[in-house]
Amino acid sequence: MTTFVISTTATHRMLFPRLIHWQAEGLRLYRQPIAWWALAALLLVLLASATVAGLDARTWRQAKAQDRTAYADKLHAQQLRLQASPAPSAASATATYQLGRSDLGLTRMPVEAGLALGVQRLQVLPSRIKASLDTRHVDSRDPGPLRNPLLTDTGLPGLPAMVALLLPLVALVLCAGLLQEEREQGRLGLLRVQSRYGIGPILLAALGWRLLALWMVAVAATLPALLLDPGATAAVALQWAGALGAFCALWVALGGILSVLPVSGATCILAALGLWLALTFAVPAGLVLLAQKNAPLPSRLSAVVTLRDAQHQAEDNEQALAEAWYDEHPHIPAQQPAVWPASFVVRVLDQDETLQPLVEQFRQSRALQAKQVSAWSWLSPGLALVLYGERLAGTDVDSHMRYQQQVDAFEQRWRAFLVPRVMSKQGMRAEELRQLPRFEE
Repeated sequence: MTTFVISTTATHRMLFPRLIHWQAEGLRLYRQPIAWWALAALLLVLLASATVAGLDARTWRQAKAQDRTAYADKLHAQQLRLQASPAPSAASATATYQLGRSDLGLTRMPVEAGLALGVQRLQVLPSRIKASLDTRHVDSRDPGPLRNPLLTDTGLPGLPAMVALLLPLVALVLCAGLLQEEREQGRLGLLRVQSRYGIGPILLAALGWRLLALWMVAVAATLPALLLDPGATAAVALQWAGALGAFCALWVALGGILSVLPVSGATCILAALGLWLALTFAVPAGLVLLAQKNAPLPSRLSAVVTLRDAQHQAEDNEQALAEAWYDEHPHIPAQQPAVWPASFVVRVLDQDETLQPLVEQFRQSRALQAKQVSAWSWLSPGLALVLYGERLAGTDVDSHMRYQQQVDAFEQRWRAFLVPRVMSKQGMRAEELRQLPRFEE
């Protein structure tokens, strides 16, 4: 019996010599406490981040569902208000104007199935824009220096950012210095003697097990984010798992390259830390600075001057603007002199028309900055992973640009429907509320 076992083992080693390396390296990784501690810490931190992201995504979708109920309630309240003054009058025109400024024109940015992977971006993006008879460009300005919301930090890192920050550290701890450790412990020569195929298969087996362990931990820790999001799909989970696999493979490969360098173990670890700092922080910061230099935003001073000039010009010429509007709409009886709210509506329309080139300049500069960063994001694996998560979530640059265009089109329909009813002093009848434009995602 013993002879048979020895014979079978010998035959197994002859037929599958490289499989022995995988078995040995798997057992070696299994017996390393530091590996277990590092993977456990990564699992717990990512699991907490995934839970928060999943709950935030669920909250966003629930709020979107509640918007429909709130819209119906507000529409009913407006209907009762219009029914109280059924005859056309100045009061009904004022009620129509107030309706045009109400939250009935509020929109919400459409998102994709992977919302949990980019929900943090909604904290800084204008994701709830209201179509109104007021100007959005004057009343919605943020104080402080002008910033690009597409490149602004979101406070606490989102789930992809946490993966990009922590997983490379664990990968480098597990992979960097593998051969240096063997050399410093005096075991490298013994490995060369025992392996008939050289050190390469042994190193490949060691890196392979670490890649598998990292990927399994990353998938298991981040999957709850998609499970908690009621809008997530299996396709998004597979795409995210594939992205995690590529990200893990890259950092494991970098750790393997560092481990074969002819340096000491301490030097290898320092080099790994420097590489992590450069690719995770320095490169993204450099890309953002370069993008801001190539596509600078207009200065706040020039924007304020243009805005003030537009306001003063509209205020000084409100009667002329009203006359011009009535001339362009001869089917509506002219009301001269124009009084509030008709006089204010034409001022808003003129201000927005004057400010439109400046608004487009801001949008184009922001989009160019973000697109340039995205085009060079492959220089930073972490940045590329974060941007990929935002694309799966529908909170990336292109998605937000489409949302802004949708809001602009919706506001044009909104004003085309309501402005004539304000300018004619006829107001809107209660039964016409059914024709009120709705935001189309």
